[in-house]
Amino acid sequence: MKKNLNFLTFLPVIFLGLCIFFVFYPLTKTFYQQDEWLGYGSFLSRGIQFIFLNSHNVLDFVLGEGRVLSALLYYFFFKFFPFNATPIAIFSIVFHILNTTLAFFLIKKIFKKTLPAFFGSLFFAFNSVSQEAVTWPATIIGTLPSTALIILSLFTFIEFLEKKRGKWLVLTFLLLYVSLFFKETAIFLFLYLPIASLLFERFNLKKFLSTYWPFVGFFLVDTIFRVSELRTADLQQTLFLGGSAPFYWQTLLTRAVLYPLTSFSLTFVPSEPFLWFARSLTKIYYPFIMPQQFILFAQTAVLDLLSTCLTFLILTITFILFKFSNRLENRYIKFFIGFLFFSFLPYILISKNYAYLESRYYYLPSLAGGIILAWLLMKIIGIISKTKIYFLRPLVVIIFVLFLLCHLKYLEKSILSGVAIAKERISFLLQLNKFIPKLEKDKNIFYIDSDADSYVPGNKAPFQQGMGYTLMTIYYKGGKIPRDFLMKGYLFEIASQGYEEEGNCGFGYFSKLDSLKEAVKTNNLPKEVIIGLFYDSKTGKLLDITQEVWLEI
Repeated sequence: MKKNLNFLTFLPVIFLGLCIFFVFYPLTKTFYQQDEWLGYGSFLSRGIQFIFLNSHNVLDFVLGEGRVLSALLYYFFFKFFPFNATPIAIFSIVFHILNTTLAFFLIKKIFKKTLPAFFGSLFFAFNSVSQEAVTWPATIIGTLPSTALIILSLFTFIEFLEKKRGKWLVLTFLLLYVSLFFKETAIFLFLYLPIASLLFERFNLKKFLSTYWPFVGFFLVDTIFRVSELRTADLQQTLFLGGSAPFYWQTLLTRAVLYPLTSFSLTFVPSEPFLWFARSLTKIYYPFIMPQQFILFAQTAVLDLLSTCLTFLILTITFILFKFSNRLENRYIKFFIGFLFFSFLPYILISKNYAYLESRYYYLPSLAGGIILAWLLMKIIGIISKTKIYFLRPLVVIIFVLFLLCHLKYLEKSILSGVAIAKERISFLLQLNKFIPKLEKDKNIFYIDSDADSYVPGNKAPFQQGMGYTLMTIYYKGGKIPRDFLMKGYLFEIASQGYEEEGNCGFGYFSKLDSLKEAVKTNNLPKEVIIGLFYDSKTGKLLDITQEVWLEI
């Protein structure tokens, strides 16, 4: 009987694991997307020092700012599996299954029921809004392990709340601290957990500080250090809000209010249908908006307004349903509502291009979203059961399943798109290797033309980063590429062109013939250093046009 009970307990987990495996298995056919190339180039040029690249001093290392454990894993993958994203994809699938399993048992621990745990973990597993955390190699290594440690810390924190034993609080702190060495996602929890504990127990100030001083103290030190670094940096040209930006503190304060308020509801809604709705509403209600401004207005101001309204609607429904729930459940739901809001605060230093933040930032919030959603379903089904209108119960479940299928549709669309892009890029590189297995000369210039631009005007190769940098990583081990070129990110910016020399070696990349001619003339180079290629985007064929280019020089 006990064995059967154990099997039934793990049956939903087995089902979840199998579903995740089949849905995300195509990731094994994907390839490097963008930032992975920069990471690989940094690995090639720095070697073992790559692991400590972002730990500029002892305090950086102690506070986990350098993400040393993430860098160590990347070093492993780059060293043993270069130009191969399959092992990273396997790592992603395994960790996503692990995180979903942890989410299942966390929800079950809170509600003491299997069905809401199953529903909540299903949402977490297949949330299309957060899919980038599982599908993008550049963020997988940091996000997934740090999330696993954070979920484990929630287990230990709940144990502390229930049993009042200090060892659970110490373990909570250690789990959160170690997670920072993968990614800084958990920094808000050093402040939020002490505050949220007041939902479960009343403290006087002295007892509160004596219990949580390590959490609050670490949060203050870490936050002041990180903000001060950005405050003194000029980062206006990046996604980050730099200290030299105008209205620095005013911008931070505004984002601290609006980012959580808008992102709360966006955690639940697939981006594509919500964007379509925002555009449709804008077209109806704001017909006077100029065509040049229409998309920008619809995807920012209008979508922010809609998401804020939806947040208030979700909160209103939640607080109404508190009347039908017990006190402990209500406390946990308030805990995770606060968790969801606070989880977006670390990103207020990051600018966004439209209402949604980058997809990967929703991975941890979707855990809290799954818990809230599971509770809402449980309460609604419970209320329906009391009314004895039984046909409504399966209707609610059907609506939830359709909601999940909507997420699954856009999730699979994104994954298959990544597979198609990977297939094109791998084909390009295989053809390139066939034409030019290695660089024979000390000085080399690649010229690549195409019948179409990729991603931005002037980018002729099917890659999201500068093709020049990509080529340098491919041919670096041949000894013809100066180490400093990779270290400084030369030609990494998409569509960038240029030629530079260091010592006896030189490298350049061009997609404009006039720029190529000027570089050859300025540097007094023979035409034989030029390698000319043409990419036919319709057929996916790479053609050698070196002789034709020589005739043009």
